Amino acid sequence: MAVTVGIVIGAGILRTPGIIAGHLGNPWIILAAWFFGGVVVALSTLVLAEMAAALPEAGGKYVYARHAWGDTMGFLAGWSELLVSRGFSGAAKAVAIAEYIRILTGDRGSIRLFALAVCVAFFFLHTRGLEASTKFQNVTTAIKVLVVIAIAGAGLWAGDLVGFQPSVTSASGPTAGLLGFALAYQSISFAYYGWEDAAKMAAEVKNPGSALPKILVGGSLAVMVLYLLMNVAFLSALTPEEMAGSDLVARDAIAAVFGGTAGTVVVVASLLILVSSLNVNFLGLPRVAYGLSQHGLAPEAFSKVDAQGTPRNALYFISLWIALLALSGAFELLIRFMMTVAITVDTMVLMGYFKLRRSQPDLERPFTMPGHPLLPAITIALYIGILAILIWTQWQLALGAGAMIGAILLAGWITTRRATGAAADTTHGR
Repeated sequence: MAVTVGIVIGAGILRTPGIIAGHLGNPWIILAAWFFGGVVVALSTLVLAEMAAALPEAGGKYVYARHAWGDTMGFLAGWSELLVSRGFSGAAKAVAIAEYIRILTGDRGSIRLFALAVCVAFFFLHTRGLEASTKFQNVTTAIKVLVVIAIAGAGLWAGDLVGFQPSVTSASGPTAGLLGFALAYQSISFAYYGWEDAAKMAAEVKNPGSALPKILVGGSLAVMVLYLLMNVAFLSALTPEEMAGSDLVARDAIAAVFGGTAGTVVVVASLLILVSSLNVNFLGLPRVAYGLSQHGLAPEAFSKVDAQGTPRNALYFISLWIALLALSGAFELLIRFMMTVAITVDTMVLMGYFKLRRSQPDLERPFTMPGHPLLPAITIALYIGILAILIWTQWQLALGAGAMIGAILLAGWITTRRATGAAADTTHGR
């Protein structure tokens, strides 16, 4: 559960509240949207928990997609995580770090160059091996949770609930309707993303049938409570109009009640949180690439490990990919594209729940989702509905996301076809 909270909390809650307030405008609608996002995540974890407990293999969603739909869809799940879900999120975090460095320098310097420098620094940190990077992660994760609780506590204690005044709550958001919801939800889902990462450690969890559901659901609910507390704290010190467009609402909220110096302290603390969060991308992604190569779904070069235990070639690839994306300097565009792809792929993975129920009815399921079949059907229906809204309101972005998914699917089909052909040749040779 600590891993879930540590992975999820990061750039989302720091960078997106201003975007969300700008799209929704009303404080109660803002809180309702964050609550809705948490409910979707909690339902998703229940669906995933059944699959994770029944298939306690390391790898997470890639494992469930492969078992349910075959190697090509497993390829899609694995590579979409590598290139998009984690690659784009790593770039977005690097851009956010660059924005906060620029705040500390008095708005001097280039966000793009700062973001590139951040990526280079993380690359060199991770060439030192797993021990150095995990020690760094342990320290910064502890700081992260303390900082989030301190910010929420300070805002709730010192704020005067200005964001909930009648004159404010009667105001409507500047982009009401489906578009406003779609734009806000992409940011909210980004803030919650990573909720399923604990499932990747399924093979190392004792009694996965009872432990995994508690880990996944408990972690997602803990994050939702923290996010709601943070937003109530922000709205205690600022109106939605004052939050709108802010790169760091936490700084503005604390500065509003404690002064500019306190706001600067929050910027520094936020940098620590973001650095911890980005470290997860550089720590985990080369190992995702390593795992894919072990199953023949990525170049064999990614499986080579150096003397420090690091998949060095995979690290080169990931670092270059994140750096190239970060050079865009476009935080909101990165997360909107990322979440459109991620929600599409997640819909496929969650639909695997019913596929596995039908194709492997005798599979041992230490945990079964409550409310079957209605509750899992509602969960998947929510994903399909959200995806339809995203496509309807942002068709150009959807076309780009569809092209990315199509390219990964084509590569997956070619790769798995070659692997099947090679296996057949080996069999005939014998």
